[in-house]
Amino acid sequence: VRLLPDKNYIGFSLTQGNVYRIKEWPLHKVIKLSEELIRNNKIPVFLIEKKHLELKNDIKNLIPSALFPEHETSLDSPTLVTCIGARLDLAITIDNGIMHMLSLSKVPIISLFGPTSANKFAPRYKKSKVLDSKKIYNSKNVSDITVEDVLQASKQLLNFYNH
Repeated sequence: VRLLPDKNYIGFSLTQGNVYRIKEWPLHKVIKLSEELIRNNKIPVFLIEKKHLELKNDIKNLIPSALFPEHETSLDSPTLVTCIGARLDLAITIDNGIMHMLSLSKVPIISLFGPTSANKFAPRYKKSKVLDSKKIYNSKNVSDITVEDVLQASKQLLNFYNH
């Protein structure tokens, strides 16, 4: 709770463990989405391991209000990620290990799928929404999912007004 003491947090998990299938959503789309969420009084929270310091710094330069809770603690475990998930209003993630850890907290979650199978790997509970480029765009490229696609899904899960 000390790492995320307030409300209105939107979590992002962008990095992939499996290097053999490209399934990362482009950073410029993440930045654009974050800016839109900030306009709606949301605080972007990035779940990025300490080893990805350059990525963290790039994001921090582009989104000064972004938080990086894993970089503020000596704790480093799946339990930490699951606890952080419980503090989020929404998580937006690619298909990765963090997605599974976040789903344990039953946080409202939007999972972005491209080359991997959403039927096989997506979390299944009421507030879980899957955006699969194969179904939406007939493409295995997760990058085809647009910022607007994710914003629409966010609005459905959060019921926030877009001005």
